[in-house]
Amino acid sequence: MTLVSPPSPLPYPYEPPAQALTGAAFGPLFKALAWALSLGLGVWSLRLDIDWGTSHGGWVALVWAMLTCIAVFIQRSRTVLDAQAIEQSWMWRRRVGLHELALLKVMRVPGLEFLIAPRIYVRTLSGRFQFFYCHDRAMLEEFARLGQALQQHALRP
Repeated sequence: MTLVSPPSPLPYPYEPPAQALTGAAFGPLFKALAWALSLGLGVWSLRLDIDWGTSHGGWVALVWAMLTCIAVFIQRSRTVLDAQAIEQSWMWRRRVGLHELALLKVMRVPGLEFLIAPRIYVRTLSGRFQFFYCHDRAMLEEFARLGQALQQHALRP
């Protein structure tokens, strides 16, 4: 029988959400643009006079496949904030434990949030930094609350 000890309290004044928060990393308009670009370039390349049996045709097909792969990752990418960590699925998983955080800032492009997903910039105690994308408003509010708690902790006497 394995006993799991409850996580120790965080060193800064932040109470994580009781249930994990999860949301899309990118908004629907950005996802639609990624797919439109991928499909549009695919159709355009098919209309070109390319000999698909040559290396030139192979390179065009490879570039289109890579672009489509990125569109799939944009479509499927999710950001999660739970009691232990911030995590985002992407081409690879990004994960930073809440115990490791030294700084968190929500970076936005005012007026263009419908298109450009806000970025969550985090820096760990070891100086490593990471970016997470988040389009969900409730999660952005929670990230802002977490950032304020970290800032209060940094300013303590």
